[in-house]
Amino acid sequence: MFSKNVRAGHEVRSLELIDKILDRHNGRISETEMTAWLLARDYELALEVNSAAQNFWVMDILLREFPDARFVLTIRDCYSWLNSHINQRLRFPNVDPRWAMLRELRLSPNARVYESGEQVLKEKDLYSLDAHFSHWTLHNARVLAEVPAGRLLVVRTDQIGQRALEIAGFAGLPPHAVRLHRTHEYKNPIKQEIVRQIDRDFLERKVEQHCRPLMTRFFPEIKSLDDAKL
Repeated sequence: MFSKNVRAGHEVRSLELIDKILDRHNGRISETEMTAWLLARDYELALEVNSAAQNFWVMDILLREFPDARFVLTIRDCYSWLNSHINQRLRFPNVDPRWAMLRELRLSPNARVYESGEQVLKEKDLYSLDAHFSHWTLHNARVLAEVPAGRLLVVRTDQIGQRALEIAGFAGLPPHAVRLHRTHEYKNPIKQEIVRQIDRDFLERKVEQHCRPLMTRFFPEIKSLDDAKL
């Protein structure tokens, strides 16, 4: 959404970063080595805006080593996030093994333990609702807990367009750097509403179990699947 004179990148050389995340997790590199690599990478890329979900895994280092950096958490309601995540998996069933390994890191132990209300997920080789929703909550809650309020801007994904100028200002960029017509370009052309094939009562119970506090805080108008825009 930023003009070409802004050094912005989305998941730039992501596989290299995933390799290092996995190395750190498995003890193949030290904290010092990981930090040095991230600093050298930042110097080389020289990005003003670094947008990548993988930053979650190095958030502690980024917070420590870049004290002037600010963070934007884009949050999507759990229903449409689940639907989007499922469609992404169905669209790209065969990904680089490193993506699959990173995905496994963020899942609960019962990722492939299914209950009777979610057999459609098992049939399509998708993860359980417990796995999906626990990840949604963990990701958002950890960012909210660890990033100081003064360095964090939380933006609902359905409001990115209308808050684009605010995002730019938060990032220290001028308003003319924003291209409002390009705030939502990466759309999945193939959408299946697998979510609606899950037992409805079961789905709502899992939302209450995992997601309701954050949903109430950021999406108070979405009380159930009926209110979500898939």
